Amino acid sequence: MAYATLDQLKAQVSTAFADDDDLLQHYLDAAEEYVRGFLADDPEADDPPSPVPDTVNQATLLIAAAWYQNRESVVNTSRGSLLPEEIPYGAHQLLNQVRGWAFG
Repeated sequence: MAYATLDQLKAQVSTAFADDDDLLQHYLDAAEEYVRGFLADDPEADDPPSPVPDTVNQATLLIAAAWYQNRESVVNTSRGSLLPEEIPYGAHQLLNQVRGWAFG
C-alpha cells in the first residue's frame, strides 16, 4: 500500500493523458520516500500505515505535484520571502500533525 496513487496524482495535476505516467510515478515514489523519511523513526520500513491518514495522502500529493509542475525550487514572493521553497507550503503543516508516529 502506497501513500498515494498515480490516479490521485494525475487528478492533483489535472492531467488525463498517459505520456507522463512514468515521470509522475517517479515523482510520486520520491515524494513517498521523502514523507516516509520525514515521519518515520525507521525510514527503511516498507509498510505505510493502514489506512493511510488523509493528511499523509494529501501531503504526498502536494509534494509530488509541486515537483512535477515546477521541476526546480520555487521562490514564493507572495509571502514576502525570497528564499526558494523545495517543499510546497502546507505539506509540512500536514505532516507535522502525524510526525513521530511509528509507521511500519
